[in-house]
Formats: sequence, structure tokens, C-alpha cells
Amino acid sequence: MLRTIASMRRLLRRWFIGQAGAAGSPPTAAGRPDSAGKPSPASPLENAEQLRALEQRLWRLLMQPAVASTGRVHLLDLGMMRDRLGPGWPALRPRVLAAADAIIDRCLTRNDIRFKTASDDFILVFATLDRHAADLVCARIAQELLQLFLGDDRSADMRVSTAVGVADGQIQFEHAFAKVLLAEARPRPDPAAVRSADGSGAAGSPAMSGPNFHADDGGKVRPVLRQLQLSPEDAGQFSIRYRPVWDIGKLVISTYMGTPVRIFPDGSFLEGAAALNSLTDPMEILRLDADALVESVEILNGLFRNRSRLMMSVPVCFETLAARRTRLPFLEICQSIPDYLRRFLIFELLRFPPGVPTGRLNELLHEVRPYCRWTFMRIEFKSQSLSGLSGNGLSGITVAMPADRSAEARLMEEMNGIVTAADRAGLMICVAGLSTTSMVVAARASGVRLVAGNRIGPPQDRPRSMTRFDWPDLYRDGEDG
Repeated sequence: MLRTIASMRRLLRRWFIGQAGAAGSPPTAAGRPDSAGKPSPASPLENAEQLRALEQRLWRLLMQPAVASTGRVHLLDLGMMRDRLGPGWPALRPRVLAAADAIIDRCLTRNDIRFKTASDDFILVFATLDRHAADLVCARIAQELLQLFLGDDRSADMRVSTAVGVADGQIQFEHAFAKVLLAEARPRPDPAAVRSADGSGAAGSPAMSGPNFHADDGGKVRPVLRQLQLSPEDAGQFSIRYRPVWDIGKLVISTYMGTPVRIFPDGSFLEGAAALNSLTDPMEILRLDADALVESVEILNGLFRNRSRLMMSVPVCFETLAARRTRLPFLEICQSIPDYLRRFLIFELLRFPPGVPTGRLNELLHEVRPYCRWTFMRIEFKSQSLSGLSGNGLSGITVAMPADRSAEARLMEEMNGIVTAADRAGLMICVAGLSTTSMVVAARASGVRLVAGNRIGPPQDRPRSMTRFDWPDLYRDGEDG
């Protein structure tokens, strides 16, 4: 066993030195900044000291008989994430590595070892966990990192490699993907129990009247319950409707906000980001975004031919722009939009994760800005700093007022805070969801110029022509909704 440990130690040391040589400095080396502010290469003495410190830490772990044989040395490979971020990787690299450091530190114990290689991957050596548990820790770290920088991009993944032994003088690794590791960790129902539960057992077998049970991987008994059988129509149909937006300053309805809607069998509906909560497939989201864009541009073109003008807001989701395989088809449609119509288009960004890095946001905005007049982002209705959204080409924000008439005083105060934050960030603001005259008046008093909601007009299948809308019209159009 000692021979195996010594061999692993020697081979790991050789592998680390090779990683350092590939980049000109050891993986853990941090060069001193030169006069230009750039890190200078670490000296040979510093390199040797850091390598010795690393060896000592590894040796303390590898002296434990179980470590060399139970797969506790893991490589978290960021290569797929770098490929997904593409040209944006250099700008995002410091943020990604800083986030990875924080997430890994939170998941490891003080007896574990972690460090970054020269190729910006991470080596993790677990002091006590067995291979299965260590795999899951690595997979959860990868999942959190992907969610932070790639949002709900379901095609994004990260490879987890486990050192499993030595052969022919080389460390042998086994590879798995983070999503596969997490999926395999979920308990699976026993197929026989499921067949019995839904009455599809063997011929002549009586159907059980109560719930059946199965044992999961941990030996715990869990019930197998009857599942709902509904048609796709019962889950709601997706479409695009258009809400009129009132420009209070110009006293005109000259913009229509395209909004996704999910219409239920009784005629009720959800709209905006809430309508999309049931969608998880990026290709389905892309299809809805593409339909909204094509329909809006066709409407604009028809109005233009009839010498009529109108601004159209088109929703586009984070999932559509975040991944290359969905972004490129969407941009192909954008490129086909005639120049004379682009000045009437507004892109409204939906489902962008809170705290999206400035570099990432700037990269995605850069992709769509040539094809529209303005870009707005839909954010949560709450007081918050918007400094991270300024200076990157974003034109404004959209917030939806919660439908709570009993809390109007509090909502007005929160709206004042949001408007102040938008002014400081140099962003326009559109407040949607206004259902009462008092809230429209409060929005105007806060300095809001663009408002929408049932009090202005319900969502429509097709936008109408530009119309003048004055304060007397607001009061004359009926009681508050």
C-alpha cells in the first residue's frame, strides 16, 4: 500500500508540474504585479515553495490508506463552460473563478484540499468522503456555477473527473457529467410498483385500492402515488398578446407591449414571465420568442405600408440569448428585419437571472442592439440598486405592479424607490400591471412616463393604430378594474 501511495504522490507531483509548465507557472502561483499592474511570473524560488507546500498537503491526505484507492481526487473541468461562454470568456473569467472559489470554499471542509490548475480547472481532494459522495459535491458545485453564469441553459454541463488509480505510469481518470451524476442520485420508483399502482399489472391481478410502496436507494419506504392524466390543452395554450402602453408625457398610446400569455380552458390567463414558468425546454422558449418577433415585425410592416406608425415591444427570454444554439437562429430572424422597421422595435428581456454579471449582460445586449431602438429588461417589483444595469446599453426597465389593492400605499412607496434607482442609473422605466386610476396617478407623480395595465387597456390579439389618450379619457373610460 505504501508503494501505491508513493507512486500516486510522485505521479500527482509530475502531473502538477506538467500543468504548471503548460502555462509557464505553477497552478497555485500568484505572481507579483509589475509596474504596469500586470502579474509578473513567479520566481523559481516561489514556484518551488508553493509546490512543496502543495506536496505536503497532498501527502497528509495520501498517507491515509483509503484515499489512494477510493477516488477522492477529483478534477472539475470548466472547459465546456468556457466553450459555452465563447468570446465572452476572457471578460467573465475573473468573475467565474471568483464565484467558483466561493462556492467550493462553502462546500469543502477545512481538511479538504482544493486549488486551481494553470488551465483554470479545479482539483479537489476530499479528506473523508467516499467517491459517490465526493462526486455529488462536485456535481452540485458545477450546477450552481452553471446556473449563476448560464441561467437555465439546459444544454450546458460540466465534466467531473475522478482519479481511480495508476496504470502504465499514468494517473487514470474516470469521467462523468454533472447532470448525469445528479440525475442518478435521485430515487427512482420501482417499475413493478408503478404498474401495480396504475392498474396496469399482469392480467388477472387485482388493482390495489391504496398507494403502493417501494424502497429507494437508501432503503427508505416511499409511496408510489396515482398520477394525473391531463390533456396538453388543460395545461394552457401559449400565445402572444399586445398591451397598450400610455406615454403620459405625450398623452398618446403609441406603443404596444407584446407579452407571452398562457391561456387556460376557462379563458383565464397568465402573462409575462409568469406565463413561462412551466416552460423548461430552451427550444420551446426559442419558438415562442421567434413567433413573437415574426408576428410583431409583420404587423409593423403592414402599418408602415399604410403610412401608419407604432412602437412594438417584443419579448425575448434569457434562455434564447444565453446559448449559442438558440441565439443564432433568433439572430438570423433579426438580421432579416428591414432597416426602416428596426427603429420601431423594442426588445424586452425576460427571465434574466438576478445578479447576472455585467460582462455577460453587455455581451448579450450587444447581440440584439443593432436590430431595435431600445432594450428594456423586466425586473422584480422591489426597491433595489440598479447600478449594475447602467452603462451597458440597456435603455430601461419594466416592473409589474403586484395586484394588491389593499396595499396601494406601500406599493406607491416602493414604486418611488424603484423610480429613484432607475433615475440614478440613467434608465427609463415602464410600470405595468396598473389596475386603478389612483395607481396611474401615483405613477405619474413618481415621474413614470410609460404605464400599462388593465386601467389603460386589456391585452389584445392585435395592436390598434396610434391613438391620443388624455387624462379625461382615463376617467371617462369607466370604473377602476
